Amino acid sequence: MFRDSTGPAIPAQGYPSLPFDALHERPGIGAASPGRPPAAGGWHLPWDRLSPAEADRVRGRLGAGQYEFHTSGVTGEPVRRVLSGELLLADAAHGARLLAPYAPEAVVSFVPPLHAYGASATVMLPALAGLPVWFWPGSDCPPPPVTARRIAVVAIPGTFRILTRHPRWTASFEQLVLLHGSAELPPEARRFARDPRTVLIELLGSTETGAVAHRSGWDPHAPWTLLDDVAFAAPRVGAEGPLTVTGPRLAALPGGGRPEEHEMDDLVRRLGDRLFLRLGRRAHLLHVNGARRDLGAIAARLGAALPGADVACVRAGDGEAYDVLVAGGGPLTAEGVRAAARGLGAEPRRVRLVDRIPRGPLGQPLAPPPDPAA
Repeated sequence: MFRDSTGPAIPAQGYPSLPFDALHERPGIGAASPGRPPAAGGWHLPWDRLSPAEADRVRGRLGAGQYEFHTSGVTGEPVRRVLSGELLLADAAHGARLLAPYAPEAVVSFVPPLHAYGASATVMLPALAGLPVWFWPGSDCPPPPVTARRIAVVAIPGTFRILTRHPRWTASFEQLVLLHGSAELPPEARRFARDPRTVLIELLGSTETGAVAHRSGWDPHAPWTLLDDVAFAAPRVGAEGPLTVTGPRLAALPGGGRPEEHEMDDLVRRLGDRLFLRLGRRAHLLHVNGARRDLGAIAARLGAALPGADVACVRAGDGEAYDVLVAGGGPLTAEGVRAAARGLGAEPRRVRLVDRIPRGPLGQPLAPPPDPAA
């Protein structure tokens, strides 16, 4: 939403260089209504071209703003939240500190600034670090012409699928640090886990809280660590329950007040003062025959078994059943997909082969498309 053809241009395969004043011309980084699509084209912000005084001036104007966002609506009705520029900069500072040991020379982001995570990681983080940033909007846009040798990639689940389509581009770097802003890694991530040049840093958070925890490495069962300005409000040590946090970066409520704590959709087992294991999103957990099933994990394993397919699992019926949506992946049959899911120990209620699965800005499946048979 920062597309602007004025200002200094670079021959960058459809990545115009934005004037920094474009960041302030509209009321709010994320003032778009829910469902508004991200910008269609990529862009570039050359923070490295600014003098220290110019960079301080732009950061000051960013920090003075008030920015409105909406939650995705995946786990309930979309909720409006307001974040100050100061809170977004503080949120971005955590990401910048996690990246600092790897000394990236540029940032490539797949997260649109209309989302709170995108505002923090795509705009504020490069501003703090003084790094040039390219916003790569998706598979319809070519890779940005980055000449740096070490880059940070602000990633969401769909990022991995896009990067696998551009192996020559990824091979041109001596180091890629993936700052992944979702707790679910897609099957395509396995390729990068085997690449010694690639580092994974994961952030856990929400629009209401900003980033709350992090972990590094490719172990999907590794514990998470709270960020240093976040504290547990619940559950107690040794117990399972919704991750409830308190801290100075909670988003303001529509009426202007700020809550003392926020209960997230993540179910966790608390290990200590700062550590926890994440068991899944409550909205994606089923209890089938006394066993807990994580729909995100089932979708990831099905995706690995169905190369090239986009897979989503959604709750159905009484909350103890689920449906599978599959798009692409070559010649598939519903019964073949059902057999693959049955092999994972949790047979779906039904399988639907669809043209595409609607997804939000961070790759999360939205409301399923209408069922032609309904």
